[in-house]
Amino acid sequence: MSNTSNPPFVLLKPPSEDVLRVVRELNKIATRLGIPFFLAGASARDMVLVNLWGQSPGRATVDIDFAFAVNDWAEFNRLREELLATGRFVRVPHKEQRLMYTDPEHGFDLPVDLIPFRGVASERKTIAWPPEGDFVMNVAGFEEALDAALRVELEPSLVISVASLPGLAILKILAWADRHLENNKDAVDLYKIVTTFDSAGNRDRLFDQEIELLEAVDYDLTLAGAQLLGRDAARIADSAATEQIVSLLSSEVQVDLLISHMTKTASFDENAGAVARIFDRFRRGYLEATPSA
Repeated sequence: MSNTSNPPFVLLKPPSEDVLRVVRELNKIATRLGIPFFLAGASARDMVLVNLWGQSPGRATVDIDFAFAVNDWAEFNRLREELLATGRFVRVPHKEQRLMYTDPEHGFDLPVDLIPFRGVASERKTIAWPPEGDFVMNVAGFEEALDAALRVELEPSLVISVASLPGLAILKILAWADRHLENNKDAVDLYKIVTTFDSAGNRDRLFDQEIELLEAVDYDLTLAGAQLLGRDAARIADSAATEQIVSLLSSEVQVDLLISHMTKTASFDENAGAVARIFDRFRRGYLEATPSA
């Protein structure tokens, strides 16, 4: 779990000013309402990999995602109404989860997705957006992503929770399972996380604490990092997320489809065989750290 007694991570590279403007407004209101939240999605991926660890950017993202641990829909609606009352956020027709942050003075608009979980989720960890409930979303994994989130200082006096790479791996594999028929971006994001985990502050750990992983793959850091990520993700996942992920990882049909999406939807240098070997290490790590798998 994240430990608020530890000092926050300090970024090597500051976020863009448009992201900072959104976070300042949102953090102020969520803090006043007492609603825990974390930065999620591709924005969190870049915050950790690019801004914190200095890696090259992955798939470009044009929106920013936040997840909120609310008690009920009334609390979530209050959060949304207060954001709208600032005059900076406006509704987006036919997209209940999205607001548009507008800043005419600086000439930009930024889509902001607000994802509620906890008290609004069903026993199966899904949410159905009111009033009709026709937009259903899987929020399995969000509690553990919040618990495992990193505390990151975006600027002096502005510290927020950002999904960790193991937390993002959980969310991305579940998101791919939910919506890969419409959009393959989750496969691209997952592959970026799997292939860069070793260089995101984990190389000393591999050599000092997980040397057997390196020895098993002839000291290939990418392969060992992928397997370590799988272990870390499994260790923080609760039963609902683990049940869904183990089911996916145990299906050769689903795994082959995920690997094909990873290979075809981005300009990877690796061929399909190399992608499969890397993802197989992630799969091994996850399944070996799941006692019931």
